[in-house]
Amino acid sequence: MMASYSIPGRNFTITPDYLWNGKTIDQQLTGWSKTWGNKTALIYQEQHLTYHELHQLAERLASGLSQRGIRRGDNVMVQLPNCISFVVTCFALFRLGAHPVLLMPTQRAHDVHALCQIARPVAYVIPDCIYGFDYREMARQVAASCPEMKHIIVDGEAEEFTALSSIDGEPLDISVPGSCYGDIAILLLSGGTTGTPKLIPRTHDAYTYDFVLSARLCTINTESVYLAVLPVAHNFTLGSPGILGTFSQGGCVLLSDTASCEEVMPLIEQHKVTHVALVPALARLWEQARDWEQSDLSSLRCLQVGGGRLTPELAKQVMTRLGPLQQVFGTAEGLLCYTRLDDPYEVIINTQGRPLSEEDEIKIVDANLQSVPSGEVGELITRGPYTITGYYRADQHNTIAFTTDGFYRTGDLVRMRSDGNLIVEGRIKEQINRSGEKISTQEVETLLLQHPNIDDAVIIAVPDELLGERICACIPKSINQPEPTQIQAFLHQKGVQRHKIPDQWLFVAYWPLTTVGKIDKRQLVQMAQTEHTEQTKQAEENNSPIQQYHEHTIAITSTPLDLVTHLLADLTDNNTQPCTLYEINGEWSLGIGCAATISANASGQLIDSKGNRHPYDISTLSQKLEQVLNDLSIKDWRAYGRALFEFSHMTYGIPLAPSLEQQEALIKITVPQHELRIIQGQVLIRTLEENQLTILSEKIRQADQAGTPTFPYTKELEIINTADAAKNYQDNVANAVEDIVTGHYQKVILSRKVQLGSNVDITHSYWLGRQANTPARSFFLRDEEFSAYGFSPETVVEADGSGWVNSQPLAGTRALTHDKIQDQKLRADLLSDPKEIAEHAVSAKLALEELAPICQANTLCVSEFMVIRERGSVQHLASRVKGLLQTGKNRWDAFIALFPAVTASGIPKKPSLQAISHYEGEPRRLYSGCVMLLDSSGKLDAALVLRSLYQHKEHCWLQAGAGLVRDSKPGREWQETCEKLECIIKYVRPYSDKKD
Repeated sequence: MMASYSIPGRNFTITPDYLWNGKTIDQQLTGWSKTWGNKTALIYQEQHLTYHELHQLAERLASGLSQRGIRRGDNVMVQLPNCISFVVTCFALFRLGAHPVLLMPTQRAHDVHALCQIARPVAYVIPDCIYGFDYREMARQVAASCPEMKHIIVDGEAEEFTALSSIDGEPLDISVPGSCYGDIAILLLSGGTTGTPKLIPRTHDAYTYDFVLSARLCTINTESVYLAVLPVAHNFTLGSPGILGTFSQGGCVLLSDTASCEEVMPLIEQHKVTHVALVPALARLWEQARDWEQSDLSSLRCLQVGGGRLTPELAKQVMTRLGPLQQVFGTAEGLLCYTRLDDPYEVIINTQGRPLSEEDEIKIVDANLQSVPSGEVGELITRGPYTITGYYRADQHNTIAFTTDGFYRTGDLVRMRSDGNLIVEGRIKEQINRSGEKISTQEVETLLLQHPNIDDAVIIAVPDELLGERICACIPKSINQPEPTQIQAFLHQKGVQRHKIPDQWLFVAYWPLTTVGKIDKRQLVQMAQTEHTEQTKQAEENNSPIQQYHEHTIAITSTPLDLVTHLLADLTDNNTQPCTLYEINGEWSLGIGCAATISANASGQLIDSKGNRHPYDISTLSQKLEQVLNDLSIKDWRAYGRALFEFSHMTYGIPLAPSLEQQEALIKITVPQHELRIIQGQVLIRTLEENQLTILSEKIRQADQAGTPTFPYTKELEIINTADAAKNYQDNVANAVEDIVTGHYQKVILSRKVQLGSNVDITHSYWLGRQANTPARSFFLRDEEFSAYGFSPETVVEADGSGWVNSQPLAGTRALTHDKIQDQKLRADLLSDPKEIAEHAVSAKLALEELAPICQANTLCVSEFMVIRERGSVQHLASRVKGLLQTGKNRWDAFIALFPAVTASGIPKKPSLQAISHYEGEPRRLYSGCVMLLDSSGKLDAALVLRSLYQHKEHCWLQAGAGLVRDSKPGREWQETCEKLECIIKYVRPYSDKKD
């Protein structure tokens, strides 16, 4: 059988070799199952499917869908993440002759509504909830305006809808009609230039031609492992050669939830991945990650980069640090261009390749569709055996997008080298390529004009080092001009996807015009670049004299702990300057004195380093706080901060306790006058006063020569016990558990204070306690009449300055006796205790949900789950959650989203915070708040304040809590607080002037 393919002006005959003897894609799966039946076809997390199992699942799902009335020619919207259900669903629909309409997981109601008007789907297949976004709620909205939609099918908790897992049936009889090889197989999304993406009808025969030929070009075979990190609904990941091309050659497909380097690179090593596809922005992040991510990537044979132009500089880094590169350029409408794996290095670095097939016709033309001279730039137009001849149900647009002789107008500006390879220079269409996502300028302009205070708007693409192109909204200045944050909130309420919301806002007094009276967009781009540069420069300089730290490094022989203890003792006894110590990853960082202070107080005022007061609410604090930090006139600063637990009351709209003064700082950040960064073997001295270098160096030498600290005299520690402390706490636990059972909240952490009657030698106590503890972070601070030290078991947020943020929730506790056999028994008990596991799981889940609104969806992941972490006298279950911040979000957005730590507050946070206020009866202040280290590069490390001692004037106390869920027992929770107090109280030493 031969398949004939025709377009106006030309006929093709496609060989049966490319079509697998004229079979549809589902029929090909049947053949693959027979050829490679017991070979692994698909891996997702712990699930492994053979080709035979994949075929059987698809056949059974097709039968179940048929029983629900889905037939040949029906359109079914599929909006699933990278998972086995996506693959099985598509093959089941192929079997029925129904058309999967593939949506990206990130698309929201605005796009989905519009696509329903075109596709008129009979069914909608969705996940239940991903990273806090409930697709079921969106489906309810969509179905209300789409009368053709009869079925909403949910992969997960279905609620009132149909669960995907419930759809099953005996495989259909072979006589049940499906598709023909010339029928539409699938409807893909086009990035479009006029608003909502258009639908691209790819037929079984043409799409097979595409993915089979691509697979052969990429040398995929039965030993290949293709890793899908980009959404599989994207043509790049689906069929270029993607998962379908891999299946066609008997390879194995590995699906990843995210593109996070920490998750994906170990998968490459574990599964010996040979092929993977990335967009340029992701390739840059991966390349940078090789500074710290050391997984073995030597199995990679083909690393594809497409979806945007890869600069030669980045291409070189990718080849050097990641593996063999293949540049890919093409369209979901058809034409694909590849560099070949055996091309010369210069071709791979500098070009975007040449067409996949000898049957591809391409022309490079001017605005009048006349060919440009050889080597010059023009619009690429194409036709060929696998390029469409028209969009789905878009007759009017087809007259614009296709020439009369059947060429598709790509809108890409390219030039062809003498060797036939293309170099992509840009686009003529009004479209922005932001990190591989194609965004219509007209669509964003239309959305902006719906704002009541915007009468005109122009969207432009501005070159951006990270994104490739950023979206800049140009808006005329007016009396009622809205703030960018107000416009962003408006667009969010409209259900607009995050990547379509402008990255930059340019308010113009007038429109610059060309000689023919049109808006001069090139001049707007220049204006946007100039303003961006000026804003960056102003943030760096702040129009003030820049102070700079003078630095000197000296060698030491004592341990960092011993040295810093001597220094703290000297500061405590002989110096009135405030000081803060923060230990992180082997470095003891000690800030001394105060060069600048920033604070946010309980009355809603942000006080900058010059004493200016800025009103704030929780919606504006992150941007204002970052701005006042950027305005600091100190170069390369590092700051030390703290946040009181009651800052969370501002976040959740809970009245502050009357005992908190209105001027009390809920957040306080101090840039020190002097700083010592101590690691094993050396100290880096930094000071704003050059003459202090010699003085500080001498103090360090004296402390280094002093050797191991000695504290010759101690007396008995006095603990103020109340007779009914245990009863009161356990009564509170019982009452809170009753609240949980009746549905007031799911979890709450209740704490108790232990008052000490002695004045504590905090330097001695810190030194002893640190030797016996294994904290995630330790700290020591002294400020006016308040002092504290502690051994933090976890971080609330860690921001690395490049946009990545992560959090480490700990929940679930057992004692650590340091008896190996006993500790192993306690560990096994912890790992098998349903109450502890449930407590931990909900904490990790909440951390994900809190990061979801501020992070890019495809970057969120749990990079470690329920591992054991030893912290002094206890051991905990620990997980790590991480994600990449969305454009426009900063480290303080992450801090506000995650604070207070779920492991020190509860779930949901607002009612648990109210319960804490009710049962504990007084402010916690620093306990279960944060101490933090941050710097001018954008880094932030905030540690949870637990396992700590507090001293204010003559009062000294400890505090510990336990996490309560519905299965909590008052006696056990009391014991848990005792275990946690044990890791610090046994090392507390009282202070006395008496000498031996």
